Amino acid sequence: MTIEIAAIGAQRPTVLAALEQEFVLHKVWDAPDLKAALAPHAERIRGAVSHGMVGLPTAAIEALPKLEICAINGVGLETTDLALARQRGIAVTITPVLYDDVADLAILLGMAACRRLAEADRYVRAGKWLEGRMDLGRKFSGKRAGIMGIGRIGQAVAKRLAAFDMTIGYYDPIAKPDLPYQAYASPVALAEASELLFLCAAGGAGVRNLVTAEILDALGPKGVFVNIARGWLVDEPALVSALLEGRLGAAGLDVFAAEPKVPEALLGLDNVVLTPHIASNTAETMQAMGDCVLANIRSWFKGEGALTAVA
Repeated sequence: MTIEIAAIGAQRPTVLAALEQEFVLHKVWDAPDLKAALAPHAERIRGAVSHGMVGLPTAAIEALPKLEICAINGVGLETTDLALARQRGIAVTITPVLYDDVADLAILLGMAACRRLAEADRYVRAGKWLEGRMDLGRKFSGKRAGIMGIGRIGQAVAKRLAAFDMTIGYYDPIAKPDLPYQAYASPVALAEASELLFLCAAGGAGVRNLVTAEILDALGPKGVFVNIARGWLVDEPALVSALLEGRLGAAGLDVFAAEPKVPEALLGLDNVVLTPHIASNTAETMQAMGDCVLANIRSWFKGEGALTAVA
C-alpha cells in the first residue's frame, strides 16, 4: 500500500527527493490556505514532515484525521500543538543533532561582539586602517557569563565558555541541582551578575519577550547580549533602544522577531553582529538533520516506531 506524506514545512532537496522515491509526497508548505491544500488528500495522509519554525500547528492536526507521525527538522516546538498531538496519538520527532553547531555560533557571536570582529572586517575593507588603528575591543576570556535557559544547548554553551575561564551562572525555571554552575533566582539577577548574557531558552507556545528592557538594563552599558534562541523571545524594540542609547554595550544576534526582516536601526550599528539564522547551518549538521527526518519516517512506517520522539 502506498503511504502518503505531507510536507508542511520546507525540506532540503535531498530529503524531498528521498521522500518522493519512497512515498507519495504532497508539498503544501507554500499554500496560502493549509487546510484547503490538504483537503483533497487528508483522509489518506498518514505522515508529515516540517521544520522548527513551522512545527506541527493545530490547523495541520485538525486537517489530517489519519496523521500518525510528524518529523520536524529542528528542535524548536514553539509552533507545535504538542498537547493536541499527544491527545491524538501522533508521534512528533525532532532532530537532536544540532546542539554543537548552535553552541559554537553562540561563542562566535559573543567573541565577535567583544572583539568587534565584523566592524574590524569592514574597517580593513574600507581602507580605514591606512588612517589609523581601530578603537579598542573588549577581552572575551575570563568574563562573567550568564545563560538564560540551560537545556541541551545552554549546557553546550556553558561547556565552551568554561574553556575560556568564564565564571558561569544561569537562570532556568526548571531546577538543575546537578550542574556545576551558579543558579540565579531571576533573569534580572542573572543579568546583574553577568558581563555576557546568552539566551538559549526554548520558550513554549505563546511565550514572548522573555528578555525585557529591565533585563537589558541590568546587563548594562558594558554588557553583551547574544541570542541564538528565537527572536520573539526578546522585546526587540527594547533591545534596539538599549543599543542605540548606549544602555547596552553590544549584541550578537542570529534570530529576529519577524525574520528575515531585521530592524532597520540595527543595520547601521557597529556594536551589533548580525547573522541570518545560521546556528545549525553547516553542511555536516544539515545532512545529519535531513537523515534524522528520513530515518524517523522510514522507521515508523516499517512498524519500528519513532527514533527521536519528543517525550
